Amino acid sequence: MRQWSVLAVLICLGLLLLAVPNAAQAQHVTTPDSKVAADMPQTDLMYPGKMFVPWAEWVGLEMGSGPFRKLYKPIKMHMYIAPTKHYIRPDMSGFAAMFEKFKPDQCEQCHLEVTPGWVHMWETSAHGMPKSTTKWAKKTAAIEKEFGNPIDKVGCAECHGSSHEVLQMPYLDNSCSHCHLKECKEFVSEKKQGRPSHYASWISEVVPPWYIENYKIGEGVAMIGCDICHPEMQRCDGCHMRHTFDTAGAKKPGTCGKCHMGYDHPDYETYIKSAMGVVYQDTGSKWNWDANLADIEPGKDWLAPTCAYCHMYQGGGKWGHNVTSKNIWRMGVYVPKQRDYQYKSALKNAPYGINIPPLNRVIDVDSPDNKGKREIWIELCSNCHSPRFARLYLDTLDEYMLIGWQHTDASMAVLDTLYTEKAIIPVPNRRDPWYLGDELAGILGPKKLGGPLYNAFNTEKGYFPIYGPIIATGDHYLVGPGRPHTIELLLGEQWFSNLLKGFKGTAHAQQDYSWWYGWAPMVQSQAKIQTMAVNLRRLKAVEDKLGINALGQLPSDPIIYAHTPLYQTGGPTVDRPTSNPELGN
Repeated sequence: MRQWSVLAVLICLGLLLLAVPNAAQAQHVTTPDSKVAADMPQTDLMYPGKMFVPWAEWVGLEMGSGPFRKLYKPIKMHMYIAPTKHYIRPDMSGFAAMFEKFKPDQCEQCHLEVTPGWVHMWETSAHGMPKSTTKWAKKTAAIEKEFGNPIDKVGCAECHGSSHEVLQMPYLDNSCSHCHLKECKEFVSEKKQGRPSHYASWISEVVPPWYIENYKIGEGVAMIGCDICHPEMQRCDGCHMRHTFDTAGAKKPGTCGKCHMGYDHPDYETYIKSAMGVVYQDTGSKWNWDANLADIEPGKDWLAPTCAYCHMYQGGGKWGHNVTSKNIWRMGVYVPKQRDYQYKSALKNAPYGINIPPLNRVIDVDSPDNKGKREIWIELCSNCHSPRFARLYLDTLDEYMLIGWQHTDASMAVLDTLYTEKAIIPVPNRRDPWYLGDELAGILGPKKLGGPLYNAFNTEKGYFPIYGPIIATGDHYLVGPGRPHTIELLLGEQWFSNLLKGFKGTAHAQQDYSWWYGWAPMVQSQAKIQTMAVNLRRLKAVEDKLGINALGQLPSDPIIYAHTPLYQTGGPTVDRPTSNPELGN
């Protein structure tokens, strides 16, 4: 049981970067009309050559995105969150009077009445006034040379099409890259690092099976918070916000902080309360925000680094629109290879036979590739710190994380043993199945899952122990009979919240997050797990002595458990068969 339970833990890791071969090229409904497209160079930026394109086709609202797209229909807001998959042009019949009043080329005049905020933001932007500053004029001149046409303004039609019959939502290929090809190529290059990255953020949204289960039980709208933070990142307005598309704002920490904050990745909180963030808050209003990152003189133009300054640095004095190129810890969520310690739990078996890059490996901070990335970090930090200080501090961060994962390993080992002893009630074959447990084997197959996991899902349909990094995140999404158990929630809290808060606090040199929000509650969660394990064993010993078979009939409560067909009132009434003898239960 111990081997299988934790082998299954990492199934979700494989899901998070699933690539579906032989997918069709995207058939976007948002094709630019001929008037606009005639002056735009053709790019094949998002899906070049024979690159695999998972679920690239436009499907409207008839199905979802991802490998499970046929199992659910998205909420209507996905039209705007993932427009290349789901956008449907609006019915404009209610605006007949406006179309009579304004001509097709009078977008701005019309929208001053309909959506004045858009127009006012655009009017003073680089699109509305492309030659009003020396910097903008230089950029515009380069684009004019590329097109061979003068540019007085970049209006609504250049991004959205020149009529509502061909209305489009802008994204990299159909709009942004025509004028900003270099920046878009840099952004798309994040695909080399896989997930987590901005480029792969929508993949990580629609691939975890608990996401689809929320739709199956009629609660897909609950995911709107995830959707807003993980939009289909084929657009630039996550950082260059509409309709100013400001570069100065994109360099400020608050823009990054609207997503990079909170429970598992408090980047903004840890930065803004660090010494760097305090200097930014005290002096940032006087900084030269118009300067390109490569032209900033540290200590002169800016008195402290920002998110953009650090994370967009590519090495060799160059900055670019790729923030993952020197990532080592990958947001801290993946199992690392230890140096002088052997995992005691089944974490030692990572990556568990999964055959989906980059999840078919563990993080090795000492690999040649990661050592090269570390040198780029030290090169960057040396703008303000001594190289020795930078190296010692980043080595401390590595040690913090490696030991933190040892604490995760200790708690995992406790749960391994409890499942072996059948001390966690209800036992898995008396619970609701794990998310899409009856679908995974058929959709992913043995090559992606690896033989052991494929066999387990093919025979047990999700009725076996699945817990821990990284699928403990799924425990935040659903409730059902016996799923998850409190001790599993504590394990998720320990690594996914406490350890990651400590990681961000240490990475950004924010002491309270490193200790009081990170390490201290992490070891407290571990202590709670240990205490609960003692109590679970005591209870089982009493039940065994009394001859009580407590494998797990949960209280019948239709209000709690039966509000959707997924939840079986009172939990499963009979044991599910465990036909695979290797499971050992």
